[in-house]
Amino acid sequence: MNLQPLLDAINDRNIVSGLTHDIYRYPARFSPLFARAAIELFTEPGDTILDPYMGGSTSLVEALALGRHAVGTDINQLAVFLAHAKTLLLSDDNIELLRIWAELTIPELSPRKPVVRHTYYKELGYQTNMPWRFRKIAEQAINNALDLLEGDVLIAARCIILKTVQWAVDCKKALPTATEFRAKLADDARIVADGLQSLRRQVDSIRGRRTTIEAHHCATDEIGCLKSSLLQRRPPKLVVTSPPYPGVHVLYHRWQVLGRRETAAPYWITESNDGQGASFYTFCDRRRQDHDEKYFARLLVCYTAIRSVVPDDCVVAQLVGFARPEEQLPLYLDVMRRAGFARLEFKGAGRPAQEEYWRAVPNRKWYNQVREEVRQSKEVLLLHRAR
Repeated sequence: MNLQPLLDAINDRNIVSGLTHDIYRYPARFSPLFARAAIELFTEPGDTILDPYMGGSTSLVEALALGRHAVGTDINQLAVFLAHAKTLLLSDDNIELLRIWAELTIPELSPRKPVVRHTYYKELGYQTNMPWRFRKIAEQAINNALDLLEGDVLIAARCIILKTVQWAVDCKKALPTATEFRAKLADDARIVADGLQSLRRQVDSIRGRRTTIEAHHCATDEIGCLKSSLLQRRPPKLVVTSPPYPGVHVLYHRWQVLGRRETAAPYWITESNDGQGASFYTFCDRRRQDHDEKYFARLLVCYTAIRSVVPDDCVVAQLVGFARPEEQLPLYLDVMRRAGFARLEFKGAGRPAQEEYWRAVPNRKWYNQVREEVRQSKEVLLLHRAR
């Protein structure tokens, strides 16, 4: 087995792009090249892949583009929205409708104009800490989309707004002007439309029956009860994923505005539900004294559930980061063994068997309880096979 394409892919430091991958900057996403290399290495066209922590849906997009079926799950409703949005197969007519909506709407957006407020999400607190001018412009854009668009085109329009508002407020030291916001919104409309068109044309170029993509709002430990026709008819040949990292805090559900102020605005813009704390998305609070005990107990339950829906010989390819790798990596490998997965030996790669492959993670913002740069910015490729 030639693992070199997979090893090259995990060390690629280019900005995530292509197809619909740059529709939204989801935290802790991995490279499309990694997902693509794993899918091509371990599956054939028509096979099914599973991503039980789908996040930004990189693996689902790549599966669709490569003629594979895919099942993705996540407890984050924002991730489920993105999975639907990034795997849309819009006709050219609908993509043109999206472009026309953007051309007509964007020049008219202004924080000086009155707007019908989104009272429901305001009362939920989802607009808290949003700069007022971007909140007003986003409300205007969403209201206009609701009036003019429907179905999948409306989802795509929400994605354009989501992408631009994230650019305007998330981790920014200085906020852009309304004029700059409108210019970026127009640019993002082009990026989203082009990406969706590129994906549709790629899928159209694949011979044979069109593949199926399923995205479920589901906790991983409930995956055995999931009503999925794919999991029943075509059990996954590959699990490609990146689970929550032990001891590493990733802000999956909030944007940071001018420092440490947080906003749940992504859920308002996408008409999704949140209401959860950070530990909900990372198994447990990293500051707990018993963090490792709780984390690895949860991990065992989750991977045992995954094992129940995959056949023997299914490969698991995952990228994982650790706060304290020398302590936590052995615990992680023990959980995989106890859940029913044997670690793959990397024979034939010109390296010793069981060598660990670490990669530096570019442009990643982590909050880690161990303040050592190497530990914060590295993650390891782990390969296992169901036994």
